[in-house]
Amino acid sequence: MTAVLADGRRLSWAEYGIADGAPLVMLHATPGSRLQFQWMHAPAAAAGIRLIAPERPGYGASDPVPGGTTFAAYADDLRQLLDHLELPVVTLCGVSGGGGFALAAALAHPERFGRLILVSAGLPVPRAARRGMALPVRLLLFLARYAPGLTGRLLAAQLSADPDSQLSRAGKRFMPASDRRLLDAPEWRRWFDEDFREALRQGPGAAVHDLAMSRAPLGADPADLAVDTVLLHGTEDVNVPVGIARWLAAQAPAARLIEQPGSGHLFSLERPQLIFEWVGRP
Repeated sequence: MTAVLADGRRLSWAEYGIADGAPLVMLHATPGSRLQFQWMHAPAAAAGIRLIAPERPGYGASDPVPGGTTFAAYADDLRQLLDHLELPVVTLCGVSGGGGFALAAALAHPERFGRLILVSAGLPVPRAARRGMALPVRLLLFLARYAPGLTGRLLAAQLSADPDSQLSRAGKRFMPASDRRLLDAPEWRRWFDEDFREALRQGPGAAVHDLAMSRAPLGADPADLAVDTVLLHGTEDVNVPVGIARWLAAQAPAARLIEQPGSGHLFSLERPQLIFEWVGRP
């Protein structure tokens, strides 16, 4: 599905679950697309949820923004999408690289979000909060800022990479066992591959820009967050260390942190109910 925004751009999204369910808008990771949450269709339907998965500019079927979007600009894109869908208030969820965009939207338009859920969420934080981040992730974020062309080629190369190659196996050594198990499972590999290919349909530019924004100013103070916020984060996450969630919880009085002991970055894939139970819950 697509909507035309005020500036003429097309914004694309997919819907899962049930059409008359409690509305949950989920922002995909980096890279990601509207297909990232398709595996949640049956669980969302069982939970009585209408899951709306929009794409950021330049991903999948959403038109790009020259130079890349900003946190504030995407917050307004979301506002326009909610207006188009005639949804005055929804639950908003940001997953991994979608976390900063979700937080910025909740800060900019608090009246549109009944609750904010941040899952394994990455966002701009002080250096100390990133302690424990895996070396390949730190390197990718560095290259995105200082060598975007190379970063784009590295991402594009993953489209044809062998997940069982020696290089791929070496990268997984940095991950906790729970994440490696999911990445090695054929059923999850198929979902990941389909989403990744759709995410890079227009090229890697949007993903490189997102990665570079990991240290960009959020444009608002998390202390001003007025939306009730739930932070779900694995204690063994090396993609987005739990220190990031702990930092945000300390800054924002509206936020409560629920740590998942022994879990890595991908825990919500197997336990979507951890997200769904907060949709519409007081």
